[in-house]
Amino acid sequence: MTTLQEIIDAARTLSPAERLRLVDAVWDDEHPENWPALSPEWLAEVQRRSAEFDAGRMKASPWEDVQARVRRKAGLDG
Repeated sequence: MTTLQEIIDAARTLSPAERLRLVDAVWDDEHPENWPALSPEWLAEVQRRSAEFDAGRMKASPWEDVQARVRRKAGLDG
């Protein structure tokens, strides 16, 4: 049986693009109801950003654009 540490060690030998593909694959298999609760600090940051957006001081981008930009930067778009 493979231990978590062995999996982590093996993942560290992957290229950055391969590691991001691995993270993407694992993340996509996890249902939101199983996600851990936000820390108080992160929840405060989310609320701050939401207030900035609601006040018109922050611009939003469609998820598809954000995802494409991140994938392009990570070298996963081709």
